[in-house]
Amino acid sequence: MGSDGVGGTMTIQIPSGLEYWTADQIAECLDDISHDTYVRLWQITGESEKNGTAMPLGGDGSNGTTELPIVDDSYGNQPRGFWDSLTTEQRKEIWDAYERY
Repeated sequence: MGSDGVGGTMTIQIPSGLEYWTADQIAECLDDISHDTYVRLWQITGESEKNGTAMPLGGDGSNGTTELPIVDDSYGNQPRGFWDSLTTEQRKEIWDAYERY
């Protein structure tokens, strides 16, 4: 977490190490997130799949999968693609859950 310099309020950054997780992985792998945050993460997953910005699945290269791992931070279902759309409470919840992970 860090200060945004405006009245000392805290901005909640993406936890280091969580940058390449996908929204569905965060929803399913982190304990102690609320039902609302869980649902929001799955909404993000659905939205990114629908608009074609989801990280490709691993596989054999057919049906939209890829054999090689793709390291990129521009996918809609990875934190850099959706973090700003979360509420401060949701970001804090994910941050705290990730620290306990």
